[in-house]
Amino acid sequence: MWLILWEAFHYQNFVRIEMNQPADQFAARYGLQLNPAWQAWFNEDCRSVPLPASFTAPLPVGDLLDEAPSQIWPGFMLPDTLPLVSNLYGDWICVRVEAQDGLGELLHWYHGGGDWIPVGQHLSEMVVHDVVDQFRPLARQMLRGAPESMQPARAGELMAQFHQPRLQQWLVEYLPRRPAEDSQSGLLPTVAAEFESQTGTAGRLQRLAELLEQSAYDAVLAALWRWRWAEDAVACDLIQHALQPTPPRLADAEIARQAGIDWSPDYVRWLFDLDQVPQELRGRLLELAGEDPSAWPQQDWPLAGHIASQVLQRRNNLGWAVNVAGWSSQRQGQVEQAAEIYFSGRFASAFSDQGVRMRSHWNQPQRGKFTVAQLLGLDEYLTDQQRGDGYLSAIRRSPPPQTRAAVQQWWLEKAAAQLDQAAPAEAYESFYRAGWDMGVQRLGDYLPILEGMVVAAEAAGWPARAAVAQTHLNCLRARL
Repeated sequence: MWLILWEAFHYQNFVRIEMNQPADQFAARYGLQLNPAWQAWFNEDCRSVPLPASFTAPLPVGDLLDEAPSQIWPGFMLPDTLPLVSNLYGDWICVRVEAQDGLGELLHWYHGGGDWIPVGQHLSEMVVHDVVDQFRPLARQMLRGAPESMQPARAGELMAQFHQPRLQQWLVEYLPRRPAEDSQSGLLPTVAAEFESQTGTAGRLQRLAELLEQSAYDAVLAALWRWRWAEDAVACDLIQHALQPTPPRLADAEIARQAGIDWSPDYVRWLFDLDQVPQELRGRLLELAGEDPSAWPQQDWPLAGHIASQVLQRRNNLGWAVNVAGWSSQRQGQVEQAAEIYFSGRFASAFSDQGVRMRSHWNQPQRGKFTVAQLLGLDEYLTDQQRGDGYLSAIRRSPPPQTRAAVQQWWLEKAAAQLDQAAPAEAYESFYRAGWDMGVQRLGDYLPILEGMVVAAEAAGWPARAAVAQTHLNCLRARL
């Protein structure tokens, strides 16, 4: 009898101890179902794994248990995400909450404007990309975050941190074990037989380290692209590399001023597509930049367009991929194809454009997005059905300064109608886009949007998304 009572007491205490684990508390707070990898992160790895590059400061789990965590930027961070790791500069790695109550895609969220870019499905992918990003050539550091440049001594220190046994053990355990993608390798000549022997994760990491120590940034990107580690972020890096060749000093507002050219939109448009620069001005601009006036830089638009198209085969919600794929077709005279690309990606958030980094922010900024401005200019190439699209019609009816408000109102009306029609999943997406398609006029506008998201998520049977939206709403109410 005493043995039975002792076992019962021991079991109850064991359950109590287990439920006191950080992962259990986090899951209970947000109604989440955590897989073993995320359980390990919240219970131990967030404290024991040394993160080597920019994102080095994991958020303590206890901070996320608050009713209104101070680290959440309501209205700026996406409403289905939670911050996990900071670079101590204002940027965060955030994780999306899925409809099935799990944790999904990771995003690098930039505090300067609320832009975001996907960095993989597990923090291990983010870490590898973060390390590689420190070696990005100085000419390609627009919208990088901190530090703005890396001193040579820092490179050695960073590689020493990257080789730490605990970090390497964790990376080997959690990096995706995907076979090399042959269809990826054909894009870039630098991916060839030298990578064929690197089949294991440890071997791949060793090869990446060797290439980084050789400053072979191009080859590192090619390898990551082929192995599909942080593939969306790497695709964006590859496109930037193809479209922003040396000399870097051309990208200087002072050169535009000395040449008597308006920096925006004219000069920025030229930087976006260097073939648009008049022949008679090229030598003068290079002289002002202190470069050889006969060596006009060449962009690889076919490669950039091909990579962007590869991204669009998987997803059409990344504005930079839509913009580059569309413009690549448009500049080749394939205007109908360009219009179709822009139309298919018209709902991609303005915050996914990477507009400053991709230099696409010259295109009628009052229209909110590059895709929208292009579609309005290509109206004659749209089909009748596309021309009558409700979204485009609402934008077309609004004066340019009121585009953002018109888009916000159009999505709100759509969300209300979908709730009335008992379509809460669709209403959730419409409320989402009301706030994060082009943004809103005033921060307080996010109150009814987040309230609608909570109602829609609960009605759709998405408790985790409802809890996260409610948390963002709590944070917003606390700050207004």
